[in-house]
Amino acid sequence: MDQAEELSRHRIASGVAAKPAPSADVEGDGFDRSSSASQGSSAEDQLISRAVAGDEDAFEALVRKHSPRVFSIIGSFFRRRDMVEDIAQEVFAKAYFSLGTFTLGRSFEAWVAKIAVNACYDQLRGQRRRIEQQLPHETQQDSEWLELQMVEVARDRHAGLERQRDAAEIADRLLSKLDPEDRIVLVLIDRDGYSVKDVADLTGWGQSKVKVRAFRARRTLRAAMKRLLLSGERMRKSSRRSSKTGGAARHDG
Repeated sequence: MDQAEELSRHRIASGVAAKPAPSADVEGDGFDRSSSASQGSSAEDQLISRAVAGDEDAFEALVRKHSPRVFSIIGSFFRRRDMVEDIAQEVFAKAYFSLGTFTLGRSFEAWVAKIAVNACYDQLRGQRRRIEQQLPHETQQDSEWLELQMVEVARDRHAGLERQRDAAEIADRLLSKLDPEDRIVLVLIDRDGYSVKDVADLTGWGQSKVKVRAFRARRTLRAAMKRLLLSGERMRKSSRRSSKTGGAARHDG
């Protein structure tokens, strides 16, 4: 964990916990108070109970424990540090104000991970809507750039850090062409290694839907990459022919 990320996690915990604490006395809040022993069944349950009661240190301890998972999930979809931090702040704020609905004894990690996935999904949908409003169709210049870059990356996979950054940008642009639901499923399964059941639990979707989304996303990406590579290769050959024609014309002159 680098120092910047540690500071951002501390800022998230402090910023969220500084807000009014959720009430611990709301009827039907999801807690089972039939036995005080059940509330103290684990150290984490105790932290959650204390956080509900307004203990800022307890909530900060929860953030520190679970922020690596949250940052990892968000980082799978967004690379800008400021965006990752903003979404993480949103995730833990929502978790803080929803603590009263959490059932003690269940997995807090899975609960907050689901909140993180939903936050990423909402952000992707918002981005998709803005892109569709501002740029209904990809410009020819953008299309040509992507095609040429794909050819270069395919031709030289080991050209150093700069090429890796280019490849990551191309991957992001290809993924941006997917529907938000398809992208969520594909990234969680193929990049992060979650099982179909895990993704179904995180998203609240049925396993059949997850499988269909994954199949459709992979098919869409394969078709897009094939089109780009073929088009880019044609452009490269055309460029070589133009260079030869130009050289011959200069020689004749």
